[in-house]
Amino acid sequence: MKVNLGFGSHNSHDWDRVLAGAFGERPATPDSECVQATLAIADLAEPLGFDGIWMPEHCGTPYGMTPNPIQALSYFAGRTDRVSLGTFVVVAPWWHPVRLAHQIAYLDILSRGRYSTIGIGRGVSKGEFAAVGIPREESRQRFNETLDILQLALSGERFSYRGEIFTVPEMSLRPEPQSRDLFSRIYSSSSTAESLEILARRGMVPLFVGNKPIADAGREVQQVNIFRQEEGLAPCQPKNVMFMYCTANAEAAAKSEEWIWTANRDVTVHYGFADASNFKGVQGYEAYAAREASATAVLASSVTGDNKGATRTPGYHASNLLIGTPEEIFNRVRAAQQACSFSELTVVPQFGTMPYEEAMASTRLFAEEVLPAVHRMDAPLHPAALPENALA
Repeated sequence: MKVNLGFGSHNSHDWDRVLAGAFGERPATPDSECVQATLAIADLAEPLGFDGIWMPEHCGTPYGMTPNPIQALSYFAGRTDRVSLGTFVVVAPWWHPVRLAHQIAYLDILSRGRYSTIGIGRGVSKGEFAAVGIPREESRQRFNETLDILQLALSGERFSYRGEIFTVPEMSLRPEPQSRDLFSRIYSSSSTAESLEILARRGMVPLFVGNKPIADAGREVQQVNIFRQEEGLAPCQPKNVMFMYCTANAEAAAKSEEWIWTANRDVTVHYGFADASNFKGVQGYEAYAAREASATAVLASSVTGDNKGATRTPGYHASNLLIGTPEEIFNRVRAAQQACSFSELTVVPQFGTMPYEEAMASTRLFAEEVLPAVHRMDAPLHPAALPENALA
Protein backbone atom coordinates (compact mmCIF):
# COMPACT_ATOMS: atom_id res chain seq x y z
CA MET A 1 0.00 0.00 0.00
CA LYS A 2 1.19 3.52 -0.79
CA VAL A 3 1.84 5.92 2.08
CA ASN A 4 2.12 9.70 1.67
CA LEU A 5 3.04 12.55 4.00
CA GLY A 6 0.39 15.26 4.49
CA PHE A 7 1.00 18.77 5.81
CA GLY A 8 -0.60 21.99 6.91
CA SER A 9 1.52 24.67 8.58
CA HIS A 10 0.10 25.23 12.07
CA ASN A 11 1.05 28.06 14.44
CA SER A 12 -1.07 26.50 17.15
CA HIS A 13 0.51 28.33 20.10
CA ASP A 14 -0.74 31.61 18.59
CA TRP A 15 -4.40 30.82 19.21
CA ASP A 16 -4.24 32.29 22.74
CA ARG A 17 -3.25 35.67 21.28
CA VAL A 18 -5.85 35.43 18.51
CA LEU A 19 -8.68 34.43 20.84
CA ALA A 20 -7.75 37.28 23.18
CA GLY A 21 -7.92 39.72 20.26
CA ALA A 22 -4.39 40.92 21.04
CA PHE A 23 -3.69 41.86 17.45
CA GLY A 24 -1.40 44.70 18.46
CA GLU A 25 1.09 42.03 19.51
CA ARG A 26 3.13 39.94 17.12
CA PRO A 27 2.97 36.12 17.17
CA ALA A 28 5.65 34.72 19.48
CA THR A 29 6.67 32.42 16.62
CA PRO A 30 6.53 34.00 13.15
CA ASP A 31 4.29 32.16 10.70
CA SER A 32 7.23 31.97 8.31
CA GLU A 33 9.10 29.73 10.77
CA CYS A 34 6.16 27.33 10.90
CA VAL A 35 5.96 27.21 7.12
CA GLN A 36 9.70 26.62 6.73
CA ALA A 37 9.60 23.85 9.36
CA THR A 38 6.74 22.18 7.50
CA LEU A 39 8.64 22.33 4.22
CA ALA A 40 11.69 20.80 5.92
CA ILE A 41 9.70 17.75 7.04
CA ALA A 42 8.14 17.41 3.60
CA ASP A 43 11.64 17.38 2.13
CA LEU A 44 12.11 14.02 3.90
CA ALA A 45 9.36 12.33 1.90
CA GLU A 46 11.37 11.23 -1.11
CA PRO A 47 14.66 10.25 0.58
CA LEU A 48 12.83 8.31 3.31
CA GLY A 49 10.79 6.31 0.81
CA PHE A 50 7.32 7.81 1.17
CA ASP A 51 5.15 7.74 -1.93
CA GLY A 52 3.77 11.28 -2.01
CA ILE A 53 3.39 14.77 -0.55
CA TRP A 54 -0.06 16.23 0.10
CA MET A 55 -1.13 19.77 1.01
CA PRO A 56 -4.44 21.37 2.19
CA GLU A 57 -5.95 24.82 1.54
CA HIS A 58 -6.39 27.17 4.52
CA CYS A 59 -5.71 30.81 5.30
CA GLY A 60 -6.58 33.63 7.68
CA THR A 61 -6.01 31.87 11.03
CA PRO A 62 -3.12 29.95 12.66
CA TYR A 63 -4.72 26.72 11.38
CA GLY A 64 -3.41 25.01 8.25
CA MET A 65 -1.78 28.12 6.73
CA THR A 66 -1.46 26.88 3.13
CA PRO A 67 -3.29 29.47 1.02
CA ASN A 68 -2.63 27.70 -2.28
CA PRO A 69 -1.84 23.97 -2.12
CA ILE A 70 -1.09 23.80 -5.84
CA GLN A 71 1.57 26.49 -5.40
CA ALA A 72 3.10 24.52 -2.53
CA LEU A 73 3.08 21.31 -4.56
CA SER A 74 4.69 23.10 -7.49
CA TYR A 75 7.58 23.88 -5.15
CA PHE A 76 7.96 20.17 -4.41
CA ALA A 77 7.51 19.20 -8.05
CA GLY A 78 10.79 20.98 -8.69
CA ARG A 79 12.55 19.49 -5.65
CA THR A 80 11.63 15.84 -6.23
CA ASP A 81 11.82 13.25 -8.97
CA ARG A 82 9.69 10.34 -7.81
CA VAL A 83 6.98 11.17 -5.25
CA SER A 84 3.38 11.78 -6.28
CA LEU A 85 1.51 14.94 -5.29
CA GLY A 86 -1.94 15.38 -3.76
CA THR A 87 -4.33 17.98 -2.37
CA PHE A 88 -6.51 17.42 0.69
CA VAL A 89 -8.23 19.51 -0.46
CA VAL A 90 -8.51 22.36 -2.96
CA VAL A 91 -11.63 24.27 -1.84
CA ALA A 92 -13.36 24.56 -5.19
CA PRO A 93 -15.82 27.40 -4.42
CA TRP A 94 -12.93 29.80 -3.73
CA TRP A 95 -11.58 29.38 -7.28
CA HIS A 96 -12.78 30.36 -10.71
CA PRO A 97 -13.07 26.96 -12.42
CA VAL A 98 -11.07 27.97 -15.50
CA ARG A 99 -8.23 29.24 -13.30
CA LEU A 100 -8.34 26.02 -11.30
CA ALA A 101 -8.29 23.88 -14.44
CA HIS A 102 -5.23 25.73 -15.70
CA GLN A 103 -3.47 25.39 -12.34
CA ILE A 104 -4.13 21.63 -12.31
CA ALA A 105 -2.90 21.27 -15.89
CA TYR A 106 0.24 23.30 -15.24
CA LEU A 107 1.15 21.30 -12.14
CA ASP A 108 0.63 18.14 -14.16
CA ILE A 109 3.23 19.43 -16.62
CA LEU A 110 5.68 20.66 -13.96
CA SER A 111 5.53 17.34 -12.13
CA ARG A 112 5.59 15.23 -15.32
CA GLY A 113 2.27 13.64 -14.45
CA ARG A 114 2.79 13.16 -10.71
CA TYR A 115 -0.29 15.13 -9.51
CA SER A 116 -2.09 11.87 -8.84
CA THR A 117 -4.71 12.79 -6.22
CA ILE A 118 -6.70 15.91 -7.03
CA GLY A 119 -8.65 16.18 -3.78
CA ILE A 120 -11.47 18.74 -4.00
CA GLY A 121 -13.93 19.89 -1.34
CA ARG A 122 -16.69 22.42 -0.72
CA GLY A 123 -15.25 24.27 2.29
CA VAL A 124 -16.82 25.06 5.66
CA SER A 125 -15.28 28.02 7.48
CA LYS A 126 -17.45 31.15 7.56
CA GLY A 127 -14.34 33.31 7.99
CA GLU A 128 -12.53 31.84 5.00
CA PHE A 129 -15.55 32.28 2.72
CA ALA A 130 -16.00 35.87 3.92
CA ALA A 131 -12.32 36.65 3.36
CA VAL A 132 -12.47 35.68 -0.32
CA GLY A 133 -15.90 37.25 -0.84
CA ILE A 134 -17.78 34.03 -1.73
CA PRO A 135 -21.24 33.42 -0.21
CA ARG A 136 -21.32 30.03 1.51
CA GLU A 137 -24.92 29.64 0.36
CA GLU A 138 -23.56 29.29 -3.17
CA SER A 139 -20.89 26.73 -2.28
CA ARG A 140 -22.71 23.61 -3.44
CA GLN A 141 -23.74 25.15 -6.75
CA ARG A 142 -20.23 26.52 -7.28
CA PHE A 143 -18.75 23.13 -6.41
CA ASN A 144 -21.04 21.27 -8.82
CA GLU A 145 -20.44 23.71 -11.66
CA THR A 146 -16.69 23.57 -11.02
CA LEU A 147 -16.78 19.79 -11.43
CA ASP A 148 -18.74 20.21 -14.67
CA ILE A 149 -16.19 22.68 -16.03
CA LEU A 150 -13.18 20.63 -14.90
CA GLN A 151 -14.58 17.59 -16.68
CA LEU A 152 -14.94 19.59 -19.88
CA ALA A 153 -11.65 21.46 -19.57
CA LEU A 154 -9.54 18.42 -18.78
CA SER A 155 -10.99 16.44 -21.69
CA GLY A 156 -8.56 18.01 -24.16
CA GLU A 157 -11.37 19.33 -26.36
CA ARG A 158 -12.63 22.87 -26.95
CA PHE A 159 -15.50 23.57 -24.61
CA SER A 160 -17.96 26.15 -23.39
CA TYR A 161 -20.28 26.23 -20.39
CA ARG A 162 -23.35 28.09 -19.16
CA GLY A 163 -24.47 27.57 -15.56
CA GLU A 164 -26.26 29.50 -12.85
CA ILE A 165 -23.01 31.07 -11.64
CA PHE A 166 -20.33 30.50 -14.27
CA THR A 167 -20.38 31.18 -17.98
CA VAL A 168 -17.35 30.10 -20.02
CA PRO A 169 -17.05 31.12 -23.69
CA GLU A 170 -15.76 28.57 -26.17
CA MET A 171 -12.12 28.02 -25.37
CA SER A 172 -9.30 25.52 -24.98
CA LEU A 173 -7.18 24.77 -21.95
CA ARG A 174 -3.68 25.97 -22.81
CA PRO A 175 -1.25 24.70 -22.05
CA GLU A 176 -2.92 21.31 -22.28
CA PRO A 177 -2.02 18.96 -19.44
CA GLN A 178 0.52 16.23 -20.04
CA SER A 179 -1.84 13.54 -18.70
CA ARG A 180 -5.12 12.61 -20.39
CA ASP A 181 -6.83 11.12 -17.31
CA LEU A 182 -6.75 14.04 -14.88
CA PHE A 183 -10.49 14.16 -14.23
CA SER A 184 -10.42 10.52 -13.10
CA ARG A 185 -7.86 11.54 -10.46
CA ILE A 186 -10.35 13.82 -8.69
CA TYR A 187 -11.37 12.66 -5.20
CA SER A 188 -14.06 14.38 -3.16
CA SER A 189 -14.21 15.19 0.54
CA SER A 190 -17.64 15.56 2.15
CA SER A 191 -18.96 15.71 5.72
CA THR A 192 -22.72 15.46 5.19
CA ALA A 193 -24.87 12.59 3.98
CA GLU A 194 -26.45 14.77 1.30
CA SER A 195 -23.08 15.75 -0.19
CA LEU A 196 -21.86 12.17 -0.01
CA GLU A 197 -24.79 10.96 -2.13
CA ILE A 198 -24.55 13.79 -4.65
CA LEU A 199 -20.85 13.20 -5.19
CA ALA A 200 -21.10 9.40 -5.23
CA ARG A 201 -23.77 9.52 -7.92
CA ARG A 202 -21.47 11.74 -9.96
CA GLY A 203 -18.81 9.04 -9.75
CA MET A 204 -16.57 10.82 -7.24
CA VAL A 205 -14.44 8.61 -4.99
CA PRO A 206 -14.30 9.64 -1.30
CA LEU A 207 -11.34 11.19 0.46
CA PHE A 208 -11.62 10.86 4.26
CA VAL A 209 -9.69 13.26 6.48
CA GLY A 210 -9.89 11.69 9.94
CA ASN A 211 -12.95 13.58 11.18
CA LYS A 212 -15.18 10.61 11.88
CA PRO A 213 -14.78 7.14 13.44
CA ILE A 214 -13.12 4.79 11.00
CA ALA A 215 -16.06 2.36 11.30
CA ASP A 216 -18.44 5.15 10.23
CA ALA A 217 -16.19 5.91 7.27
CA GLY A 218 -16.34 2.22 6.38
CA ARG A 219 -20.14 2.30 6.37
CA GLU A 220 -20.01 5.38 4.17
CA VAL A 221 -17.82 3.49 1.69
CA GLN A 222 -20.50 0.83 1.46
CA GLN A 223 -23.18 3.51 0.98
CA VAL A 224 -21.09 5.14 -1.74
CA ASN A 225 -20.81 1.79 -3.48
CA ILE A 226 -24.59 1.31 -3.24
CA PHE A 227 -25.08 4.67 -4.98
CA ARG A 228 -22.44 3.77 -7.56
CA GLN A 229 -24.16 0.44 -8.27
CA GLU A 230 -27.44 2.27 -8.81
CA GLU A 231 -25.66 4.52 -11.31
CA GLY A 232 -24.07 1.58 -13.12
CA LEU A 233 -20.58 2.26 -11.72
CA ALA A 234 -18.06 -0.23 -10.34
CA PRO A 235 -17.26 -0.27 -6.60
CA CYS A 236 -14.50 2.05 -5.41
CA GLN A 237 -12.03 2.40 -2.57
CA PRO A 238 -11.41 5.69 -0.74
CA LYS A 239 -8.13 7.29 0.23
CA ASN A 240 -7.69 8.18 3.90
CA VAL A 241 -5.76 10.81 5.87
CA MET A 242 -4.75 9.99 9.46
CA PHE A 243 -2.71 11.78 12.14
CA MET A 244 0.54 10.02 13.10
CA TYR A 245 3.00 10.17 15.98
CA CYS A 246 5.52 7.34 16.11
CA THR A 247 7.61 6.91 19.24
CA ALA A 248 10.02 4.29 20.51
CA ASN A 249 8.12 3.57 23.73
CA ALA A 250 4.53 3.68 24.94
CA GLU A 251 5.29 6.14 27.73
CA ALA A 252 6.44 8.82 25.30
CA ALA A 253 3.17 8.52 23.37
CA ALA A 254 1.37 10.17 26.29
CA LYS A 255 2.89 13.50 25.19
CA SER A 256 0.57 13.45 22.22
CA GLU A 257 -2.53 14.04 24.39
CA GLU A 258 -1.87 17.78 24.54
CA TRP A 259 -1.17 17.94 20.80
CA ILE A 260 -4.40 16.12 19.95
CA TRP A 261 -6.37 18.38 22.27
CA THR A 262 -4.88 21.51 20.70
CA ALA A 263 -5.51 20.12 17.21
CA ASN A 264 -9.17 19.59 18.13
CA ARG A 265 -9.36 23.10 19.60
CA ASP A 266 -7.78 24.57 16.47
CA VAL A 267 -10.38 22.87 14.25
CA THR A 268 -13.22 23.95 16.53
CA VAL A 269 -12.20 27.61 16.52
CA HIS A 270 -11.12 27.82 12.88
CA TYR A 271 -14.40 26.39 11.60
CA GLY A 272 -16.60 28.01 14.26
CA PHE A 273 -18.16 24.71 15.35
CA ALA A 274 -18.85 25.99 18.89
CA ASP A 275 -21.39 28.53 17.60
CA ALA A 276 -24.34 26.92 15.85
CA SER A 277 -25.39 30.32 14.45
CA ASN A 278 -22.45 29.99 12.03
CA PHE A 279 -24.42 27.23 10.29
CA LYS A 280 -28.12 27.39 11.13
CA GLY A 281 -30.11 28.59 8.15
CA VAL A 282 -27.07 28.49 5.86
CA GLN A 283 -28.09 26.34 2.91
CA GLY A 284 -26.01 23.18 2.74
CA TYR A 285 -24.43 23.66 6.17
CA GLU A 286 -27.31 23.02 8.57
CA ALA A 287 -25.87 19.66 9.65
CA TYR A 288 -22.80 21.35 11.12
CA ALA A 289 -24.95 23.15 13.72
CA ALA A 290 -25.33 19.84 15.56
CA ARG A 291 -21.64 19.95 16.52
CA GLU A 292 -22.14 22.94 18.83
CA ALA A 293 -22.37 21.05 22.14
CA SER A 294 -19.28 18.90 21.64
CA ALA A 295 -17.29 21.79 20.22
CA THR A 296 -18.25 23.99 23.17
CA ALA A 297 -16.90 21.30 25.48
CA VAL A 298 -13.51 21.52 23.79
CA LEU A 299 -13.40 25.29 24.23
CA ALA A 300 -14.63 25.08 27.84
CA SER A 301 -11.71 22.83 28.70
CA SER A 302 -9.37 25.46 27.26
CA VAL A 303 -10.77 27.98 29.74
CA THR A 304 -10.41 25.65 32.72
CA GLY A 305 -7.08 24.27 31.58
CA ASP A 306 -8.51 20.75 31.77
CA ASN A 307 -7.04 19.19 28.66
CA LYS A 308 -5.86 16.00 30.29
CA GLY A 309 -8.52 13.99 28.48
CA ALA A 310 -7.30 15.09 25.09
CA THR A 311 -7.87 11.77 23.38
CA ARG A 312 -11.47 11.78 24.66
CA THR A 313 -12.46 15.25 23.50
CA PRO A 314 -14.61 15.59 20.37
CA GLY A 315 -12.75 16.10 17.13
CA TYR A 316 -10.29 13.77 15.48
CA HIS A 317 -11.52 10.32 16.43
CA ALA A 318 -9.16 7.92 18.21
CA SER A 319 -9.67 5.28 15.53
CA ASN A 320 -8.07 7.69 13.05
CA LEU A 321 -5.01 8.39 15.21
CA LEU A 322 -1.84 6.45 14.43
CA ILE A 323 -0.12 7.10 17.74
CA GLY A 324 2.23 4.76 19.58
CA THR A 325 5.16 2.46 18.97
CA PRO A 326 5.94 1.21 15.47
CA GLU A 327 4.22 -2.10 16.20
CA GLU A 328 1.12 -0.36 17.57
CA ILE A 329 0.93 1.95 14.58
CA PHE A 330 1.25 -0.90 12.09
CA ASN A 331 -1.59 -2.75 13.82
CA ARG A 332 -3.73 0.41 13.75
CA VAL A 333 -3.10 0.87 10.03
CA ARG A 334 -4.07 -2.73 9.33
CA ALA A 335 -7.24 -2.47 11.44
CA ALA A 336 -8.21 0.83 9.81
CA GLN A 337 -7.76 -0.57 6.30
CA GLN A 338 -9.91 -3.57 7.19
CA ALA A 339 -12.60 -1.23 8.54
CA CYS A 340 -12.58 1.27 5.69
CA SER A 341 -11.05 -0.51 2.66
CA PHE A 342 -8.86 2.48 1.75
CA SER A 343 -6.49 2.00 -1.13
CA GLU A 344 -3.91 4.57 -0.06
CA LEU A 345 -2.93 6.27 3.20
CA THR A 346 -1.66 9.77 3.92
CA VAL A 347 -0.19 10.32 7.38
CA VAL A 348 -0.04 13.79 8.92
CA PRO A 349 3.08 13.93 11.13
CA GLN A 350 2.57 17.36 12.75
CA PHE A 351 -0.60 18.68 14.36
CA GLY A 352 -1.63 21.04 17.14
CA THR A 353 1.22 22.24 19.32
CA MET A 354 3.48 19.30 18.50
CA PRO A 355 7.03 20.69 18.18
CA TYR A 356 8.33 20.40 14.66
CA GLU A 357 11.46 18.60 15.85
CA GLU A 358 9.22 15.92 17.42
CA ALA A 359 7.40 15.57 14.11
CA MET A 360 10.71 15.22 12.29
CA ALA A 361 11.91 12.45 14.62
CA SER A 362 8.56 10.67 14.46
CA THR A 363 8.59 10.76 10.65
CA ARG A 364 12.06 9.24 10.53
CA LEU A 365 11.10 6.44 12.95
CA PHE A 366 7.91 5.68 11.03
CA ALA A 367 9.88 5.53 7.77
CA GLU A 368 12.44 3.17 9.25
CA GLU A 369 10.21 0.76 11.17
CA VAL A 370 6.64 1.04 9.88
CA LEU A 371 6.75 2.18 6.25
CA PRO A 372 8.38 -0.96 4.79
CA ALA A 373 5.76 -3.19 6.41
CA VAL A 374 2.86 -1.01 5.23
CA HIS A 375 4.33 -0.98 1.73
CA ARG A 376 4.13 -4.79 1.79
CA MET A 377 0.53 -4.70 3.08
CA ASP A 378 -2.28 -5.46 0.66
CA ALA A 379 -5.08 -2.88 0.48
CA PRO A 380 -8.10 -4.85 -0.76
CA LEU A 381 -11.72 -3.79 -1.08
CA HIS A 382 -13.28 -5.84 1.71
CA PRO A 383 -16.67 -7.55 1.33
CA ALA A 384 -18.22 -5.33 4.02
CA ALA A 385 -17.78 -2.33 1.71
CA LEU A 386 -19.73 -3.91 -1.13
CA PRO A 387 -23.44 -3.23 -1.78
CA GLU A 388 -24.53 -6.87 -1.61
CA ASN A 389 -23.44 -7.03 2.04
CA ALA A 390 -25.70 -4.16 3.14
CA LEU A 391 -28.39 -5.11 5.65
CA ALA A 392 -31.88 -5.22 4.22
